[in-house]
Amino acid sequence: MHASPSTPLRFALFCRVVDNFGDAGVCWRLARQLAREHGADVTLWIDGLDALRAIEPDAAHDRRVRDVLIRAWPDATDTTDAPASKNAPHRHDAPCAAPFADMPAHVIVSAFGCTLPAPVRAALAPGAARGGLPPPLWVNLEYLSAEAWVEGCHGLRSVKPDDGAVEHFFYPGFTPATGGLLREHDLFATRDDFLAREAVRGLNDRDLLPAPGERLVSLFCYREAALDGWLRALGESPRPTRVLVPTGVAELAMLRVFKGRLGTQAGARATLGTLTVQRIPWMPQDDYDRLLWCCDLNVVRGEDSWIRAHWAGRPFLWQPYPQPDHAHFAKLDAFLTRFAQATGAPTPARELMYALAGRGDAHAAARRYDTVLDSLRTAHRQWTAHLAAHTDLASALVGFCHDRL
Repeated sequence: MHASPSTPLRFALFCRVVDNFGDAGVCWRLARQLAREHGADVTLWIDGLDALRAIEPDAAHDRRVRDVLIRAWPDATDTTDAPASKNAPHRHDAPCAAPFADMPAHVIVSAFGCTLPAPVRAALAPGAARGGLPPPLWVNLEYLSAEAWVEGCHGLRSVKPDDGAVEHFFYPGFTPATGGLLREHDLFATRDDFLAREAVRGLNDRDLLPAPGERLVSLFCYREAALDGWLRALGESPRPTRVLVPTGVAELAMLRVFKGRLGTQAGARATLGTLTVQRIPWMPQDDYDRLLWCCDLNVVRGEDSWIRAHWAGRPFLWQPYPQPDHAHFAKLDAFLTRFAQATGAPTPARELMYALAGRGDAHAAARRYDTVLDSLRTAHRQWTAHLAAHTDLASALVGFCHDRL
């Protein structure tokens, strides 16, 4: 199906929930931005509505929310638990083709290489019956990585020998030779206006306003994060720190450190020296962004929260998705190398991120990091400005599609 550059594109975006909230988060932000800023007609097909509801409470199947139509895959199980890992096999044989029949899309996006439903995949072959129309453009939106090889793979295509379908690879990234990062056109103006006019009231309304001199830290990590030493170091710091952690996150680490004194419900608190940990409820994406903007330090994971930490312009620590072959350390090293080259960030930032990912002494690294945290604010502002000079991912994707339709 062809579309001129002046024609709003119709996207069918397919998302399998693997990383619980990261996959759904990235797809939802992309879908929203395509609809809002590019006038696209977007349908999001998702197999884990519970994950989407956690960050978009109005989400429901067969409902248009924020100008995006949300649909369920026929074989979907509405849960955030399956599949359990990125290497788990995907279900792809839908029990019937009816929900996908005559899908009027210019572009089919398989997010993160997910296996498309069989009827959709069959429609991508050049010989598929579509009333004389060419098949939709098939784009594989890959995971974000700072590794150098991404530049060479972005934009490549693969012709499938079985039926001649053409798959195009779109790689997010940190350089102009990649697909860029998700970033709304008014993001910085919205952020700065909020911080100038509404931040104090917003924190106070949620009972998150820090005491005078207290640092505010957001924590969103995988269960494998080596938090114990970091938390103890925060409790030993002369400066009071409050760590805000969503319900259900880091439960085992909190149990080890606080010996059952920290409840699991939103609002629960426990102290250790100068450290206070407070449980917070899950938030819609826009509210989570505002929290990142307000914190002195953000601990983030995976992809969606990681990208938003870049745009907050505040110091952050990143935990990549743990992989059995330890490939996540290569991803972490690639990012840290790019960050250091662009900002000259001191060594303790690298040491602590490695330690939180399971390599190194988190307690010792956290104590060293504490001494340079204030100086890192300038480095992270420089990093934000460096990335903002590149084209955002949604705009790059629209241009990419128009060039190939």
